[in-house]
Amino acid sequence: MGDHVVVRVQDIITQAHQEQKSIEVNKEIQLKCDVDNLLVRDKNTLEEKLIRDEDQCDAYLCSLARDGIQALLTKVWDLPSEQIDNSIYVTLPKPVTKLPREKPVPKGKEITKWEQYAREKGIKRGKKDKKVWDEVLKQFVPRYGYRKILAEKEKNWVKEVPDNADPYEDQFAKAAEIKKENIAKNEYQLLRNIAKHRKLKVPNVGVTGNEYASAKVLGLATHYARRATASLGKFQPDLPNEKKVKGLGKKRKHEETTGDAEVEKKRYMAVLEKIDKPDLNLEGAVHKQIRDENFAILVLSYL
Repeated sequence: MGDHVVVRVQDIITQAHQEQKSIEVNKEIQLKCDVDNLLVRDKNTLEEKLIRDEDQCDAYLCSLARDGIQALLTKVWDLPSEQIDNSIYVTLPKPVTKLPREKPVPKGKEITKWEQYAREKGIKRGKKDKKVWDEVLKQFVPRYGYRKILAEKEKNWVKEVPDNADPYEDQFAKAAEIKKENIAKNEYQLLRNIAKHRKLKVPNVGVTGNEYASAKVLGLATHYARRATASLGKFQPDLPNEKKVKGLGKKRKHEETTGDAEVEKKRYMAVLEKIDKPDLNLEGAVHKQIRDENFAILVLSYL
């Protein structure tokens, strides 16, 4: 029994050695490997008999694929490798074959207006101190926060009234209003930059328009600017090659108070017929009432 088992094991080992192919791939025309793209080119002629034979075609194609993968892996293992966290990594060389992209090359991130201004002026970002020296208060003041506000109130406890301003005008309220306007302007500019980055259209402000203004918008702006005179633009000259804006200047057409009596009678009779014969769907109203009552009974049954 023991000798039979030994012979059986030896047969299995011998058969495994015979089935296991060598890692060396030898062909008439050597395979060309592009290791970076993990690409293998086989220019050898295919055997038509094996391809046309349904029984041997799959085995033949699998052997060709096996030879190509084996040649590629042999090239990969020849590259310098390093072990990181029990895993072996290799650095692939530069590609030999240039493959086309499926999608276009992604564009770089567009710079904002501030970044463009900083590049032009040579401004570089750096970490700023949390406190700065104030020459008026002779002490260090925070750059932001409620202590900054207290310091500003202590420093600007009085404001000078300009020569051309109203002496009874509250300069503190005026400064607060200007600050609110600046904050709103900055927020609006931020939204405009975001819309520009996402390639969205921004609504126009005022009548001057912006870079997104269309010809129709500019025509409307010209029309309203011409009519902003005492004569409502009656004596304003036309611009060269100017096109009139359509849809403006139309007035409601009123019926004449005097005219054909028969026409007026027919108009009044048409209105009277609509009043005497209301368009009421009695059948639909009855069905709606029945449906509402059934729904109410169904709700009460569940309760």
